[in-house]
Amino acid sequence: MATNLQMTPQLEQIHGEIRDHFRALANGFQKLDKIKDSNRQSTQLEELTGKMRECKRLIKEFDREIKDEEGRNPPRSEQATQ
Repeated sequence: MATNLQMTPQLEQIHGEIRDHFRALANGFQKLDKIKDSNRQSTQLEELTGKMRECKRLIKEFDREIKDEEGRNPPRSEQATQ
């Protein structure tokens, strides 16, 4: 489902936050591999789980914003037939 929508400032912000979360998750999982203490590993996993939840929320918000924007701006092929 590719669209030709321009990214609104709101979408740009959400997209940037998602990118930041994925970067933090990648770094967190790399750190996790180096942690030997099981208590520290557990704490790190809890932090990563929280970041994944936040990322999931942001992705859903991004998807809602895209759908709202598509509703306001029908695809060009539909506009051409009207």
